[in-house]
Amino acid sequence: AAIFTLKNEAVSNLSSSGDNKSSALERRMMKFYHLVSFLAFILSLNTIMTATSAHTSILHGRFDQMAETAYMLMKREFEYEFVSVRWSFFMSIFCFLGMITSRVLIEFGLLEQSVSGSGKEKSSGRRDVAMLVVFSVGALASNLMSYINSTLYCWRNLTQMTVYLAQLLLKCAFVEQRPLQVVSMICTLASIVFVGKLVVNDLKGDDDEKKQ
Repeated sequence: AAIFTLKNEAVSNLSSSGDNKSSALERRMMKFYHLVSFLAFILSLNTIMTATSAHTSILHGRFDQMAETAYMLMKREFEYEFVSVRWSFFMSIFCFLGMITSRVLIEFGLLEQSVSGSGKEKSSGRRDVAMLVVFSVGALASNLMSYINSTLYCWRNLTQMTVYLAQLLLKCAFVEQRPLQVVSMICTLASIVFVGKLVVNDLKGDDDEKKQ
């Protein structure tokens, strides 16, 4: 539960009711924080569950154990589990980085803005620290992405791997006719739609505030 909650001071500053002290950027950052925290949690659970089931299947031993490498063996005999676990783990790492970055920016008030004389100097200093945090994490994320893309072997980059995983999921749902997989696909699409709807409503709310 501590992953999804903020300190009392940050919560009060980001409250949208009454004398709101936060800017639109801070409120959006908090929403982004909750989104990536939730995604990191879901993807981590999927990684653990699928990897555990794959390990049990390997112990069961009913597959062709002859292959040039262990990589080719896993890709051939346990394709869905292999791709799903790797992709979920990679994406959960990037969601975790986004979660840490947004929480640092929120908790330490690095996005606060001030219009007073002395406040402007403090705001400028906080902005510099915020840029330091963003560029540092950006450097790490870019380095990790570059390394991951160079070690996928079967795909040129993580985007192609994502498309391939989507094709595997569609195959499981509609070719192999797994009803629960169909339900999972529908729920995933619905969640994407509602995330988009929340983003649009948030942008409309900011426009209304500016007009007022």
